[in-house]
Amino acid sequence: MRKIDFRLLGLCAIGFIFSGLIGFMIAGANNVTFDGHKHNMDHLDTSYHGGKTSHSETHAEPITIPKNGLEPSIRAELQIDPVSGFNLHLITGNFTFAPESAGLKHKDGIGHAHLYIDEHKIARLYNSWFHIDTIPEDAKQMRITLYSNDHRPFMVDNKIISAVIELNTKP
Repeated sequence: MRKIDFRLLGLCAIGFIFSGLIGFMIAGANNVTFDGHKHNMDHLDTSYHGGKTSHSETHAEPITIPKNGLEPSIRAELQIDPVSGFNLHLITGNFTFAPESAGLKHKDGIGHAHLYIDEHKIARLYNSWFHIDTIPEDAKQMRITLYSNDHRPFMVDNKIISAVIELNTKP
């Protein structure tokens, strides 16, 4: 009968743990977010969310901000990066990026942004600059939306606070 080498099993377990941690560090360094959540059958019924069907609309009900001159605002500029890709610059008003507060309780004018290309979520943004390696050639629109710490979009005058950049506007 063969003896079990517990040192080998221990080293394998340690290697497994460290390789997982390294994978998470690499993903984090490349702005990969792990936002997955379970969908139940209620998400398939559009009446559950007032007829809204896109993921961004069904994820959370918006936070309505009264129009009083202090509501958050956003503008976006897309620039060609001199080395490769594109640089997205966000100009916000009455809004502070707070990556350390993501997932915590809502505070007025504090949070993060989501970047969408043709309604597909690309990334969560935690500051005013973001590098984009490539944009699909057939992409039509880029939208950046402001979100609260608790992942609910901000709304003013029944409109989600967003900046839109039209892409590929050639006929």
